[in-house]
Amino acid sequence: MKHKFLLIGLLLVGLVLAAGSLSAAGSLSAASSLSATPASSPSPTKQIAAPPADMAQQQLPDPAANGVRSQAAMIPIELSQTKDGTWAWTNVLPVDGREQLSLMLLTPATDWQLAVQTPGGSLLALTESTPGVSYQASALGMGNTQFPGDVYTFAAPPAGLWTVQVSAATAPAKSGVAGYLVIAGDSPYRLYSHLTTYNLLVGQEIGLTTRLVSESGTESLPGSISSATMRLQMADGRELTLPLSDDGQHQDGAAGDGIWGATFTADTPGNVTAQIMATGTAPDGRAFIRTSEHVFPVHAPTLALADRPARTRNLGDGRFQLDIPANALATNLNQVLVSGEVWGHDGTGTAVPVVWLSGLVTPQQSGSRLVLPLTLDGRWLELANARPPYQLQNVRVQDVDTAVPLSQRATLPLSLNYTAGKQSVTEITNDMLMGPAPAEPMTPESAGVVMLIHGYCSGGVWPTSQFSQYAVFADHNQNRSHNQFAQLIGNYGNNFSSFGAIAHSQGGAASLHLYTYYWSGLDYSSGNRLIQSVGTPYQGTALAGILAVLGQIFGAGCGTNFDLTYDGASLWLSGIPGWARSRVYYHTTAFQDVWWRYDYCHLASDLFLSDPDDGVIERWAGQLSGANNLGHKSGWCHTSGMRDPAQYNDSARNANMNANANR
Repeated sequence: MKHKFLLIGLLLVGLVLAAGSLSAAGSLSAASSLSATPASSPSPTKQIAAPPADMAQQQLPDPAANGVRSQAAMIPIELSQTKDGTWAWTNVLPVDGREQLSLMLLTPATDWQLAVQTPGGSLLALTESTPGVSYQASALGMGNTQFPGDVYTFAAPPAGLWTVQVSAATAPAKSGVAGYLVIAGDSPYRLYSHLTTYNLLVGQEIGLTTRLVSESGTESLPGSISSATMRLQMADGRELTLPLSDDGQHQDGAAGDGIWGATFTADTPGNVTAQIMATGTAPDGRAFIRTSEHVFPVHAPTLALADRPARTRNLGDGRFQLDIPANALATNLNQVLVSGEVWGHDGTGTAVPVVWLSGLVTPQQSGSRLVLPLTLDGRWLELANARPPYQLQNVRVQDVDTAVPLSQRATLPLSLNYTAGKQSVTEITNDMLMGPAPAEPMTPESAGVVMLIHGYCSGGVWPTSQFSQYAVFADHNQNRSHNQFAQLIGNYGNNFSSFGAIAHSQGGAASLHLYTYYWSGLDYSSGNRLIQSVGTPYQGTALAGILAVLGQIFGAGCGTNFDLTYDGASLWLSGIPGWARSRVYYHTTAFQDVWWRYDYCHLASDLFLSDPDDGVIERWAGQLSGANNLGHKSGWCHTSGMRDPAQYNDSARNANMNANANR
């Protein structure tokens, strides 16, 4: 075993529907194809609120809690020309596997040859039939972005320094790094690496740290790492290599505590990839090498929360518009995600939490000043028995597609003259949580359906013969943020009077995003389960950073998606309130584990993921706090082409989801 998702007449940009009549069996027989870009007229947005009990959950996450836990090393290969005109790369690398070791060669080239020399042994060329070495052609990826690789597995590998040689008869297609060698064993030690800040803005100091930890812990093992470096590729293509230090001066904690860090300042907006490489000696005396791979966006500053009181305007229907002050730092301002807590005082003068507010907001001019409007329902003030003075706390502005904070303020005065006691409020209603629903139906008079939704960079996955009264969402082989994906789902849903969601992979997160932030057919559906998902990375996947690094040599594939990283997923989740999470019903799966063999869903991805996993998503990362966990099932993998069947082909689960789906 290996230690392992508006009105009537809305024009849908680029939407083409195939024949969509209902069959005699009650199934919508058509699939659909969508525009390759998000619609320019998204559904109306909700005015989000959550009770004080949700406030802790809605805080921005700590980047230290979202680190990559690496059990492998992905070594960059740079070939040099030899005297005889061929090309070669040789390196001496520490191996600390116990019962097994896997080497994977990842390269776009087809003529590379791999050879190894174990301690005290002779050079051994690795082929498909090398005695004592198991070979498998594999690929590393998500969805239809797959990078090919050859995997060689050794049983009982000798620990120590291995000489590794890569040779090629022809010159590499590009200079610099032309491939990677992955080394992964069954050591109980991991490299834990993370960002030190989510203040990912041009001109700000950004840090990453790393430390060696035990298999299940996060505490550093001082003295283990002897050397660490970080290779950065900036958004403009520039590469930078930085040493990491354990000196207490690089956002690395105290000097000599086993935590190593490096910092840099980005001067160009866009995605940055970072690979940390660390070597040293583990507590058991074995030499090790580990790497961790990261990708994150850097944003140009566009606006900043201002140090002025937030003014209010009585809307005359029991609600107030809160104009949160801001200063523009750019000429063209886009929609942003704004949130904050409202606090007041009770009859004794003690501060009391009132409500958490959020929403997608377009910056507005109020006279000569820029404001970010949020809406407060006065019933929240009544529930909290609140009175002046009021204050906003933990106010933040985030990018809508990455949830990266653009500006934050711990407190802002709130100019609001309201004292509770004007009405009796005893319960929280849906319009208090989401704002008033649109006055008119948003969809044509057609039957409600369950929408079958695929994931990131994917084709159609659901076996439609196992579902009734359904519609198929199709935006194949695309890379979308959760927000972009959600708008596409909502726009397609405008063709139906209502819909529920059965979603695979990223489709589950996109459906939840749609329900949280936008009015759509989801809000008009009925049934037992609004959103059902299988294999959704609610907390991200380590593969997102790895694929971003590999994309530099293979080509980007479908492209980098920050929402699918541990960091991006955690930032996104900080905006999803409990009432939205509670409408999600999710499933996780993993490989079938039997005692007589090395088990995995996908050999290549298994080198990077913690067991149990489905070949893309680790079980723990598929969990959604506050949602309905419908269980974990072994013997089913993330997608086709893996060792066990694809999770979306489980007919028993599909029948259950179909019977319980909202429509």
